[in-house]
Amino acid sequence: MSAKQPLSLTKRLIGSAAFFILFFLGITGFALDRAFVQSQTAAQAERLFIRTFSLLSLAELEDQTLRLPRMLREERFNSPESGLIGLVLNAQRQSVWESLSSEWFTEGDWVRSQPNLNPGDEQFGQHRGFVYQRNGFVWEDSNNQDRYFEFWVLEDATPLNESIATYRQQLWGGLVAASVALLLVLSLITKWGLAPLHLLAAQLTKIRQGDADELTGRYPSELTPLTDSLNQLLSAEQGQRERYRKAMGDLAHSLKTPLAVMKTVQCDDQTTLNEQVDRMSQIVRYQLQRSVTDARQGPVLGQTCDLMAALERLGRALDKAFLEEDKVLDLPQTDRPLLLSMDNNDVLEILGNLIENAFKYGRSVISVDIDDDEKSEQVWVHIDDDGKGVAPEATAHIMQRGKRLDTLQPGQGIGLAMTLDILQSYNAAIEITTSPFGGARFSVQLPKAHH
Repeated sequence: MSAKQPLSLTKRLIGSAAFFILFFLGITGFALDRAFVQSQTAAQAERLFIRTFSLLSLAELEDQTLRLPRMLREERFNSPESGLIGLVLNAQRQSVWESLSSEWFTEGDWVRSQPNLNPGDEQFGQHRGFVYQRNGFVWEDSNNQDRYFEFWVLEDATPLNESIATYRQQLWGGLVAASVALLLVLSLITKWGLAPLHLLAAQLTKIRQGDADELTGRYPSELTPLTDSLNQLLSAEQGQRERYRKAMGDLAHSLKTPLAVMKTVQCDDQTTLNEQVDRMSQIVRYQLQRSVTDARQGPVLGQTCDLMAALERLGRALDKAFLEEDKVLDLPQTDRPLLLSMDNNDVLEILGNLIENAFKYGRSVISVDIDDDEKSEQVWVHIDDDGKGVAPEATAHIMQRGKRLDTLQPGQGIGLAMTLDILQSYNAAIEITTSPFGGARFSVQLPKAHH
């Protein structure tokens, strides 16, 4: 059973933002709704309170009874259809006075059923479509007796409720519209903000399909470390593949000389045969190691190679490889070793390729000469032949992998390119000039080991 796929970044951002937008707008709407209802209710209570005291100002105590005019200045108290009703009750909850507008009032029994308020107290409330305000007062009659009366002002609650309903409709409609607008804006912002990631994904798809080699374009500073790292990884992977490809060609090229020597040896020459088999084994290990390691820059610390021993070993192998050809290899003679700060296999590859080429293209003489200045940290090795030579304009061409001038001789055009790769890894140099014998001179500059 496959694991559930996680939500996309877009869904996560929009979903979380939508939750918080709805949450906060909901709280805001609830607070605004409550504040509006309270303000409207307080305003309604204030209006009823003022009307109550307007009735109070008209009241007079006569013969222990409170008298109010039948017709009032405020016309709404005089019309049954106005929805504004005034009542006055005594301590026994009996009606002392009722406005003309109370003719159709049906909640009189409920009003009379309410308990008396304490003198000076007031109450505001709602009951069955009415809002009401009642206040308790005490008058002192002619006998100095306190007389309790309760003033009621009731008004139809429909305008208040409609006002609140209208406000709520506008409030929540506006908040819903604001939520939708914010979500749309957030979606556009999210799409714009994630556009670099979509571009990155598209470019990675092109790279996977082989339509591009690296990530291009301008990315935000937050993504630059990622894109730089990916480009470095892609470059390393491409370099690794290129090294593998080169290694296979280099391996095949490097094995040619040992195989050629093995063809010429007699069956009873076990020493030479074993030497070439060991050489082939070293070549395979060396090329595999080069294919998985990064290119180094400069001499290898802790590794040395005896130049004279390497030349002697190459001389023996190449003499046997070209035994049937009437060619002479002249090697320098010295009793002291000349140590290089290089890997032994690298030295054998460089000099082996150059001397083998001299055998191929030279007519009869191949000479190796060493130019060693004791004060210098470099040593020059010159390989000369008496062949046709190399034109100056062709030197860059033959150093390219797979490029050759002479297609008659067997080969793949790999040796010189491989030699150049190794020399560049040591920051060493190679020069192609004319030899004293009229052929080509290949001069390589190699780093000496410090004593």
